[in-house]
Amino acid sequence: MKTELISTVFLSEKRKTALLMLMDQPATIDEIKDSLTGTTSAIMAQVKILLEQGLIEQRGEEYRLTHIGKIILKKTKPLIEVLNVLEENKEYWESRDMNAIPEDLLDRIGELGKVFVHESDLNHLFEPPKELCLSLKRSKKVSTFYSYFCPTCPNNYSELACKEVDFDLILTRSVYTRLKEEYTDNYDIMMSSRNSNMYVCEDDMIILGALSVTDDILLLSFFTTQGIFDHKKLLCFDESARLWGMDLFEHYKQMAEKVK
Repeated sequence: MKTELISTVFLSEKRKTALLMLMDQPATIDEIKDSLTGTTSAIMAQVKILLEQGLIEQRGEEYRLTHIGKIILKKTKPLIEVLNVLEENKEYWESRDMNAIPEDLLDRIGELGKVFVHESDLNHLFEPPKELCLSLKRSKKVSTFYSYFCPTCPNNYSELACKEVDFDLILTRSVYTRLKEEYTDNYDIMMSSRNSNMYVCEDDMIILGALSVTDDILLLSFFTTQGIFDHKKLLCFDESARLWGMDLFEHYKQMAEKVK
């Protein structure tokens, strides 16, 4: 029985998708078919298997999870989400140094949802993705960490300061020193804003390339397992990813010292 239930949940993308859909709310067969790809007969065959295994039941025109289905999905949904995140970009994750992420957040990495790997061309290698630049212009709250000097950072964040956008910026000691000494005007604007906060951590304290959380985007950038920064960045747009990113940022903020 145990093997049958595991196979039922994991060995069919259609069944897995249908179960996740029904975890949110009951649905009619037409709504289930709209969320899946394939012929009606193929989809109905998978629904029949879920019925036979006691994971779902039909009440009137709607299908819903049974008590057994709810118990199993409550336990398996986090695993399904983790597998979806890691399998889609398996080569990327295999090459990343994940020690920058605390264990409790690694356990929740499935919350990143749909992940896009952004790789800049040579002409834009040191610039943030355009999606982030646009998001910075419309966001009301921004939380960012940099362990390397981003050439657009002084202008981007002094502009946010001028607009009195609520933002927190964590920099490593060497990046902070360069910002303060070489971009004095931008630095003064940022420090004079009543809604901006700047934090500093030691260079070897956080082994992450970059982290930025805006109103609608999470950006992550890791070093490789060889300690190389290759400018590949992750973009996530799900609300769950933003919340995950804020938890990571707050973890880093506790390790940093506020600039006064």
